[in-house]
Amino acid sequence: MSDTPNSSASSALRQSCRLARQAALSTIASDHKQVADGWPAVSMVVPAIGIDGTPILLISDLADHTRHIQADNRVSLLFTNPSAAPGPASIIETDNARITVFGRAVRDESAITRACYLRAQPDAAQYADFADFAFYRIEVDAIYWVGGFGKQRRLNSHQFLVEDCSPLIAGHDGIISHMNADHLDALADIVGHFTTHDPSAGWKMHSIDCDGMVLIANDANTGSIRIDFARTIRTPGDAREILVEMCKISRT
Repeated sequence: MSDTPNSSASSALRQSCRLARQAALSTIASDHKQVADGWPAVSMVVPAIGIDGTPILLISDLADHTRHIQADNRVSLLFTNPSAAPGPASIIETDNARITVFGRAVRDESAITRACYLRAQPDAAQYADFADFAFYRIEVDAIYWVGGFGKQRRLNSHQFLVEDCSPLIAGHDGIISHMNADHLDALADIVGHFTTHDPSAGWKMHSIDCDGMVLIANDANTGSIRIDFARTIRTPGDAREILVEMCKISRT
């Protein structure tokens, strides 16, 4: 794996995090009812990944891990391969890829963070406005990747996160509106070429980030699909360029 910042290898790690349905959150115990302060404590959370790769959480003040964060905001998040099929109970799956994110959990009340999380986890809208719930972003310090037995790599935050992508963040909603208003045919062609899904299912763009896009179909029973980009994008212009390229490829 290359150490070049924002390389295709780093993009693959971010993509793995984006696909994860859940993550293990490790915090430092504080005022815990069962163990002493400073004890490692692990819980399950449902994350979202920001446009630049930043993990985002929506957690309750009533949870132990939130109280721990308020006392010491150093955390670790473990993401595992969502496609790894469980094997026999007697087999230890040492070849399953996993990513540990080390960082600090910081409360974030911005509209951008909220919108990003709810795009990825729409069911959370049912409780996102409860008084005891709040959004937190993980300010990444380091990444530890294990790709299987004997395969590992350590990255810093600059190698993992996509820098200089504020134009894409600011232009996100405009890109979505434009594609869904004027280019549904292009999206259908891209689906037909780059996936095995039915291109006639009425696909619309749901979200876009530095690594790819998520599409949804008209049929509510059809799940969303993610299509990754061949390179990292940072601006609406980059998005237009790569989507035009993908459309041309799909029509040749």
